[in-house]
Parts: sequence; C-alpha cells; structure tokens
Amino acid sequence: MSELLTLSEGAVLTHLATRAELAAGALKAVDDLRLWARLADGDGVPFAGGGVVRTVVEAGEPSLTGPEGWLAAVRPEDVVALRLREGRLELSTTTLADFSAERAIRVTEEFAEQALEALRAFAEGLEPSPGVSIDVAVLELLMKAPETFSDPLPPLAPLLRGTSLEVRGGRVGIVGAPWDTESVAGLAPLDIVRLALVRSTLRAYEEGADLSKAITYLSRSETVLARIADEVEREPLSPALVEALPRTEPAALLLAARSAEGEGRSFEAAGLIAEVLALSPGLAPAERDAAEYAACRTNPADPLPVRAAHLFRQLLAYGYRPARRRLIDDLVALSIRVAEPALADLALFENDVVGEFLDARGEWLREDEARLLESWRRTPLRLWEILGVAGDEITLREAGDEGREPVTLADELLPSQARAGDLMLTRLLDDGTGPHVFGHPFKVDPARRDEMLALLSDPVDPYAVAAFFRRAARPEPPR
Repeated sequence: MSELLTLSEGAVLTHLATRAELAAGALKAVDDLRLWARLADGDGVPFAGGGVVRTVVEAGEPSLTGPEGWLAAVRPEDVVALRLREGRLELSTTTLADFSAERAIRVTEEFAEQALEALRAFAEGLEPSPGVSIDVAVLELLMKAPETFSDPLPPLAPLLRGTSLEVRGGRVGIVGAPWDTESVAGLAPLDIVRLALVRSTLRAYEEGADLSKAITYLSRSETVLARIADEVEREPLSPALVEALPRTEPAALLLAARSAEGEGRSFEAAGLIAEVLALSPGLAPAERDAAEYAACRTNPADPLPVRAAHLFRQLLAYGYRPARRRLIDDLVALSIRVAEPALADLALFENDVVGEFLDARGEWLREDEARLLESWRRTPLRLWEILGVAGDEITLREAGDEGREPVTLADELLPSQARAGDLMLTRLLDDGTGPHVFGHPFKVDPARRDEMLALLSDPVDPYAVAAFFRRAARPEPPR
C-alpha cells in the first residue's frame, strides 16, 4: 500500500457528483475514482479536513465515504476533484475550464492501448475480462508520466466513452469487446480478437474511416463473418457506412445484404447475395440466405393448400432470422423450452411478423398467397375444446362460446394426439379450402380453462401466454 501511496502522490481524479450521492454522503467509485477506492479499502485514507475516507461496497459496487459533512460544500452536478497530497485526500470542486487537452489525449491513448492488450490477454485465456481495470491503467500512466494527473482532467468514464472506448464495471475495453464472455466461448483466440476489432470498426465508424482491416479480418474467418453478419441484421448499418463498403469484396457485400434484410428490404438483399456468390461461390452464410430467398417463390402448379403449408414454413424461417429471433427467445425465457415450436407461432402472429414478411417479401408472392397471409394476420389465437376424434378428422368448438358451430378439420397428427374433452390453444388458419392447424398447439389443463380465457382478450399479450405454461395451476379456494 505504501508503494501505491508513493506512486499516487500529487495525483487528482475528478467525478461528477449527483444529487443521490450527496444525499447518501458517498461518491461512487466504480469508474472515475476507482484508484482512490483501492487505496481507501480496509483502513482507509486520512481526509485533509479530518477523519478518514473509506471504501464501502454495496451490490458489488464501491463508493467512497468520509466524515460527517465531508461533501457539504458540493452541489449536484459539481465536478469534484479528489487529490492525494502527503498521504491525505483533499476535496475541492473544479470547472475544468482550462484542462490540458494534451494530457487528456495521452490518457485516452494509453487506455486504448491497454484495452487492446486486455482483449488479447482475454482471448488467450490469461485474463477473465476483455477490459483493463481503470485503477491499473491509471497506475501505469502514473509510472510512465507522473504529471499526467497533476491537474484536474475530465472524469475518466465520460472522457473515455467519448473516444470509442467502453466502460463497464470499472473496466475499459474497445467498442465491441465481448463483455458477455460466454458469447465467445469456443471461438479461437484469433477469432475473438477479430470479432471485437470488426465490431469496433463498424460501431465507431466515422465518414472516411479506413475499413480495409475490418474487411480483411472478415475475409479470413467465415466464423467471424457469420457472427458479424447476424449482428448487422439485428442492428443495420448507417447509410454512410453501407455506402463506404467496397463492392468488390464478398464479405462487404454480405454485410450490405444483411443490413438491407434487417431493414425489411429482402428483394434488395437477395440481389446483393447473388453478387456475393458470383464473387465467392460456396460462401456458407450467403448460400443459406440465397436458399431462403429462392424458397419464397412457390411452384404455380401446386394447389393453394400445398403452397400455404410452404408459406407457413417460410414464415417460421423468417421469424428465426437474427433480426427477429429475439422475439422467440424472449418468450422461451418466460416459458418452457419444450414449448418453443408453439411459442414461435405465438411470436409470429402476436408481434405481426406476418405483416413484416408481407412488406419485405411480398414481391415474390402470388396474389392468392398474399391474400391468404392477410387473412392469417386477422386470425385470432383461441382456446378450442375437442368434441370428438374420428380417423384423421378432429372436431373442435371455441371454448367460452358454446353457441358457435363446431369446426371439423382433417389433420395427419392431431387426431392421434388428442381426445374428446381436451383443450387446445391454437389459431385455425385458412389454407385456401378451409381451416387448418399449421403451428404447434398448446395443450391446456381443463382446470385452468378460465385462466387461459382471461388471457385471450384482445390484444393478446404473448408474454403473459408464454408465462402461463410455466406457472403451476392456481390452488382451488377453500369451500
């Protein structure tokens, strides 16, 4: 500790005080003041006005506390300056009117360099996080150039975020660092670095920036290319960045295609995918996209019921694309994994993914197919009571509306999985000849009939329906 005190002597760190901090009498030290939190841990550091500054940790986050009234002169939104002088912490406020831009640049450059080194160490399995701890980087700067923090600079967290660095829980990484470490489990070290560097280039892009290194990284790893392409579809690129992508590079064209797909321009995306495969035949992500686009064109010789079944499969594929997969995953997280096929149907219709499919891919649909999909959009989710099963036919009636006429439909699977008295949650979709069950129905416990009916009032909340299947039945009230 004495070595740290010696190294930090004369240094000043700043922090923007908030109303909540002043009310609590403590300054958050997760980021800007992290070095002082390290020094004040345990016995604390003497305060120049008397008493001791100590580190307290709540919910995993450190704060600095001091003697009674130590923040009395500070107002909300004041920039607090904490300086270590002769082993004591001095507190003042500053306006930062004339801070040294040269020293601020030195700080950001050092952090950028150390963030990159931290990423490489993480990729090699040498460090648990892809970012450098702020206190470690500050100490490194103090060893190299002790005068760096001799006068107040802007608070570290906002200063670093303003220069394409990310600050997370007291650590600093490059933009696009894999903070969710599980997301890169199994990737080769070099691919982890490539993935983060390409993300950083795309997310921090400014007009005229050099994209050549990022395109090279993508061209050298199909694994990284597939991941980045999925991310671009979820978060499409800016028009300026799309325009800057070199149209002679297959990897760049794939990103442009995925960006178009993410914005609902499938027809344009298909044309770009054709260009990708002309330049790089066999590129797996592009081949999968090309196959999906080709499948949107049905065989005109097929009757409408056959094409309807095909369209439903294409709807499911569309729902599982990167831009919409989250809708399904969110429902699964609230429910049970075995219900995923039925939850996918729920996500498609209750979030109007069918309408998005029509907008994005309507140019490939025939008139009767488009009309059919429009009718599907208007078809509500309902609870059905099974009245009887005979051969490959099943007879249903809408639960809660016993006055309606029963519906009989032919199905290869349902009659073998159901019996009279069962309750089935599904939507009956027109296949051109009559009602049909294309999705996977939910089976509902008859004891929970009323509970489910209460969830089906328009508009249906898909999250409430998903959670229904995770909950146990409510106990019967005592009689």
